[in-house]
Amino acid sequence: MRFGSEDGLEQVLEREPLGDLIGDLLVNENQQDAYVQAVLPYEAAHWRVIVWADGELPADPEEELRSIDPDLNLPFTLEEAYLDFQVLPGSPPQSLMVAAYRKLVDGWIEVFSLAGAKLDRLAPAQSCLLAALADELAEAPPERLLVLLVPDELECKLWLFHNGLPVFERCLPIGGAELAEELKRCLVFYHRQQPELRSVRLLITAEILGQDLVEEMLGVRAQQLDWQPYGSLLLQGLAAQRGAF
Repeated sequence: MRFGSEDGLEQVLEREPLGDLIGDLLVNENQQDAYVQAVLPYEAAHWRVIVWADGELPADPEEELRSIDPDLNLPFTLEEAYLDFQVLPGSPPQSLMVAAYRKLVDGWIEVFSLAGAKLDRLAPAQSCLLAALADELAEAPPERLLVLLVPDELECKLWLFHNGLPVFERCLPIGGAELAEELKRCLVFYHRQQPELRSVRLLITAEILGQDLVEEMLGVRAQQLDWQPYGSLLLQGLAAQRGAF
């Protein structure tokens, strides 16, 4: 996949090469007849916490949200989006909404069609992430902030969770002193919004360059998440939940 314009609406999928690659993988693994469950890239979707003001969850959250059509600061309109909802803890009732640009999702569906795959489910990465962290989030006391760092080849993704909810996300430098400094700024910013926080738990999906600097800055040791036998945190979440576009 490559990304075009800065606003993300002109994201272009290399559909035929991706389809050929996936098709070859299925053939090599002798899985041509298998039903495929897949996770969209993080960049393909956006999430928001929706608080329902009437005191109860609507019977059809998607229909209700589309009828209200609030300004959610998305790079596309709700009419242009596929939506996925998950119930979140809290009062008044809350939902995690994940939105993806409809044309981009349709592009990924076409990729699997070109691959000759039987696509059973295409889930947003954000929903899978929340499902994979369900136990950690449920066990965290109200005064604790969960810090999740997901390093990859070019950057380190940061998510903050509080009271079982995603409250902050940002892309940070890949590691070392730059990562520690940027992470510190993010935590100071959020602590100003929630001064009742008393502790931090650091979760990572892989060892981080200069991890000792990050641990020293936070004053806690990092816990590397175990996602066996699924191969990745997102696949673990995919197995644990049924939300999908």
